[in-house]
Amino acid sequence: MEMIILFGSHARGDWVEDQYEEDHITYEYRSDFDILIVTADKGDERDIAYDNDLKAALQPGRHGTRVNYIVHTIQHVNQMLAERRFFFMDILKEGYMLHNAKRYKLARPPKELPPEVMLRHAREYFQEWMESADGFFEMYEAAFKSGLNKIAAFQLHQSAERYITCLLLVHTGYRPKEHDMEKLFQQAAGFDHRFAAIFPNDGKTEKHLFDLLRRAYVDARYSKRYRISEAELTTLAERIQILKSISREACMKKIEGLQNTAS
Repeated sequence: MEMIILFGSHARGDWVEDQYEEDHITYEYRSDFDILIVTADKGDERDIAYDNDLKAALQPGRHGTRVNYIVHTIQHVNQMLAERRFFFMDILKEGYMLHNAKRYKLARPPKELPPEVMLRHAREYFQEWMESADGFFEMYEAAFKSGLNKIAAFQLHQSAERYITCLLLVHTGYRPKEHDMEKLFQQAAGFDHRFAAIFPNDGKTEKHLFDLLRRAYVDARYSKRYRISEAELTTLAERIQILKSISREACMKKIEGLQNTAS
């Protein structure tokens, strides 16, 4: 590891530990630790990204704070900085260096992206990824009508993943290499706490529903043991529509803010 950089809310000092009640259900949100690990080359990047011991070591205890980490080579990070990608520029500006082997230096971009460029990128991301997510939801509906429940579940997973990807790209310009619904929802909740309430972790039924969605990426395609009923699909589809609504609203709010800055 060449560098380990803390970024996000814990680096900025605006992390959240929030608990609230809605419809007699208590929800709790705790900001994750966000870490960028910088490697010397692609081989090291791959080794760290798939290091199960590291992943296990970073798992929180029952009341601990989760650690999310991304891994990139120094070449990639500096290329992104040279292109003034605002996700990496924010890390450069706000991040806290936890470890530095001092064999490499981070590039220093000449200036930040102009507001009008950030606005253009955000609009492009919103149009592309909302359209993609809607398309997968339409494919879910077609599979559901044909009684292809496992295929329908996979399409729901893809739709949900893309609604969250849209949110993350509009806000940060960065698309994480991630398909795990749990991690994606945690990242989304960092921008709007309502995402945490879509699948409240408050009982066996809710946990089972979320597990069906989480497992759909792999098991719905490859496992004979994966089973999902029409009623479960219908409930999941309703939740994904809520996800879409919150994502769309959060994206439009971000784009409106960029418009005001650019004008």
